[in-house]
Amino acid sequence: MKHNISVFKILMAGTVLLGMLFVSPVYCEPAAEPVTAYNGSTLIDPGLVHGTLPNGFQYFIKENSIPEGRVNIHLDVFSGSMDETDEQQGVAHYLEHMLFNGSTHFPPGELIKYFQSIGMDFGADANAHTSFFNTVYDLSLPESSDQYLEKAFVIIEDYAQGALLLESEVERERGVILAEKRQRDSISYRIFKKSFEFELPGSLFNARFPIGTEKVLNAADAKLLRSYYDKWYRPDNMALVVVGDLDAGKVESMILKRFSRLKPRTAASPAKPLAKWKEHSGIKAFYHYEPEAGNSDITIETICWKPFENETAEDIKRKILNNIANSILQNRLSRMVTSQTANFSKASAYSGQFMHHIAFSGMNASCDPENWKKSLEQISTALQQAVRYGFTEKELVRVKADVITSLERDVKQAQTRQSEHISRKIVADINKKRLLLSEKQRETLLKPYVESITLKDVNEAIKEIWSQDHRLVMVTGNARIQADDPEKVILDVFRKSNRADVKKYRGFESRSFPYLEMPSLTSGIDSRKENINNLDIIKIAFKNNINLNLKKTDFKKNEFIFKVSFGDGKQSEPLNKPGLSMISESVVNNSGLGRIDLDQLDENMAGRDVSMRFGISENSFFLSGSGDPKEAELVFQLMYHYFNDPGFRQEALDLARKEYRQSYENMRLTPEGIMQIRGDAFLADNDPRFGLPHPDVMDKYTLNDIKDWLVPYFQKSFIEVSLAGDFSLEEMVETAEKYIGSFNERERIQVKSTEPQRVGFPAGERLELELESKIQQGIIDIAFLTDDFWNIGQTRRLTVLSRVLSERLRLLIREKLSETYSAYAYNNPSKQFKNYGVMHAVVHVKPERIDFVYNKVKEIISSLSLQDITQEETELALRPLLNHLKIIRKRNSYWLNSVMANSSLYPEKFDWASSMVKDYNAITSDDLNLLAKKYLDTDKSALITVKAAKEKIKKRN
Repeated sequence: MKHNISVFKILMAGTVLLGMLFVSPVYCEPAAEPVTAYNGSTLIDPGLVHGTLPNGFQYFIKENSIPEGRVNIHLDVFSGSMDETDEQQGVAHYLEHMLFNGSTHFPPGELIKYFQSIGMDFGADANAHTSFFNTVYDLSLPESSDQYLEKAFVIIEDYAQGALLLESEVERERGVILAEKRQRDSISYRIFKKSFEFELPGSLFNARFPIGTEKVLNAADAKLLRSYYDKWYRPDNMALVVVGDLDAGKVESMILKRFSRLKPRTAASPAKPLAKWKEHSGIKAFYHYEPEAGNSDITIETICWKPFENETAEDIKRKILNNIANSILQNRLSRMVTSQTANFSKASAYSGQFMHHIAFSGMNASCDPENWKKSLEQISTALQQAVRYGFTEKELVRVKADVITSLERDVKQAQTRQSEHISRKIVADINKKRLLLSEKQRETLLKPYVESITLKDVNEAIKEIWSQDHRLVMVTGNARIQADDPEKVILDVFRKSNRADVKKYRGFESRSFPYLEMPSLTSGIDSRKENINNLDIIKIAFKNNINLNLKKTDFKKNEFIFKVSFGDGKQSEPLNKPGLSMISESVVNNSGLGRIDLDQLDENMAGRDVSMRFGISENSFFLSGSGDPKEAELVFQLMYHYFNDPGFRQEALDLARKEYRQSYENMRLTPEGIMQIRGDAFLADNDPRFGLPHPDVMDKYTLNDIKDWLVPYFQKSFIEVSLAGDFSLEEMVETAEKYIGSFNERERIQVKSTEPQRVGFPAGERLELELESKIQQGIIDIAFLTDDFWNIGQTRRLTVLSRVLSERLRLLIREKLSETYSAYAYNNPSKQFKNYGVMHAVVHVKPERIDFVYNKVKEIISSLSLQDITQEETELALRPLLNHLKIIRKRNSYWLNSVMANSSLYPEKFDWASSMVKDYNAITSDDLNLLAKKYLDTDKSALITVKAAKEKIKKRN
């Protein structure tokens, strides 16, 4: 995980508190008037039904039939941790948990059972989150019938006013919340909190992190929770968002009938606390050393307070102008990274307003600790270049083209947007007081404006973004500044860089694309098969041994996705070069093409709605991406150039090594990371093809090592091109024949007849991994050898078995014993290794409770192997899965990746697609009991535990 300390950079990336899942980048506050008023603006999505009940309860409804029959519902409570008193720190989040543990219509334990009974997954389809300013409850209904909607509104009504808050349930949930607090703790989070104190000195934010304090959490009782609930959960402090395959008029009537009867439980709407802090002036430095961080972060920022007001059309224009200015600066930083003219490995430029009142601008760079000074100088210089000299016309044209394309794409795809995406955006827009615009309204407002933006406009914008008279200069992470006053050292470096003679930015030479001469003749089509397995898939074989799979769909308008599979993938990685695939992906993706580098290629792609990346899977290499149907020819031109002139650049290898080392250093001191580094290898009897090699190993690999491995596959191997989405079939076939039909003859396809490679498993062994970290966390991973992927019926049943095991872990370890926040199971079958797959039962625990919880998990697993899985359990595990399959089969990604890609090598994939729903429906408890008895033998399992010190392997008694 990247340790990025700037709160504002984090918010711009859409993450708050670095992985603390109970916090969301969505903020809101109650207003005296409905948020839909927007100061009288009429700019509101015409498809949105909205209103305010006499009691102040607001609602937003939108009809959307994608996916068919489903509805997404959100209760948005405009209150979070900022509304707590000192004695209530953590209560808002605690209360969120409690609303799943007993309410007027659902006694304790019954709500989640109800979700499961109708095919909803707790977590995926029913969840909630708490932030500084709001708490949101989410429901994703598998059906849009009146019955399901009425029941959902009963649940929402209970959230709003029906919490039981039984003392016994408060006590039971305490352990879960403390476990969540422990699990969310990390070096990143600790850096974040320290940085926050510097950025917002004296602010209430610093005393209101949503997870709360242990003192309050340990003492919280029903009375304390009730005081917050009654004060803030009131109808005039809530909004309901409903989006899906529904009749908006009928749903509005349901809402009026049910939610008009909500009443406040306190006399008056309470005042909100003031989020102020001591304003900054001059240049200030901040230093925080964390030896456990995997890299250092360098940040230059400005921060000031601004009023939290309804968005206007002019605000939107100003924001997009600022975004264009920041994007140009971002492109410059990215160029420095890919060309390796910088000492940092990642960098970004950003500005905006978040957390209601915080207006900010910033630049951030991640680097190795020894490079912090150079990195600070470099981002400081880049900033001065932009502010002093501005940008170039070429830079502006590139970014404007991408912005306009994005606006046009949103309009083209509006009819097939997923209800979940729409509903979550409405919630975010409400909470940020943004205008609720349709895609067409945004395009109408912004496209002419963007087209009119001049170089003078963006040059003035970047100056305005950085017009504050102060600078915050921050160095955090593993950079060791050995001085009595490290902040003074930082200030000296920054001031020196500001005094340096800064010259205008020198861009890069443009190159044209496409540049390869196209052959005039094609090999022609050898065969064409229609409607394979009644799946509406066309398979075409060209005479040059290239196959083409096509599935035309209307799942997403004006977009198709593609995957070009070739070669053998990771299974062909040289045995004496473990991990070569991990940096090879990065090298190809950051190299561009042979004759033009990545930035030159990106410049050519400006305004073109096309993406493409290189990847390596277990059993193939691939190029994948998406495109607008009108860009089909460009997609095939890119394919043609990647195969005939792939890029391999030394600077891309240097960057890949640097990024790998930083990632490795971050991972080795986290429980999840060390599991990947050491645990995966342990579970394969320390086979070098598993786990993550040390960065020193990666540093030895040369560009020739990568080229020697990959180039023969680019030049000769069989190719299969698969496309799914919205396109004209015959036009696509014609374009494909023009380009891939002109390839030189490739090797003939070799249908897999040899056995996959084999690997061992450490049955009966235990690996104890002890981290030298101040973060006190523990993990138990009990692993069972299962089987490879290719017996699809068995693989499906093992998936369902893992869901049954997950539910038993949740019920006992989390709900009954309160030992964990996170307990789950999953099966990971290999496509590469014969008879190798691993089912994991994973529990996050206190380090000192590892042995106790391990024994409890063993009891659960032993009960499964004694054939006590019931048909009811099986059905509860299957229902959400079957509901999600309906959605999955309406996605182009399913047909592309799970069905068509590599189907020439594995033709059985078509049979799997035809049989999938029927086969899952046929799964019985007898099937699961047989598999549990066959595979879930604790005596043959392997155990990994993580806590802290030296690792050791020993036989378990």
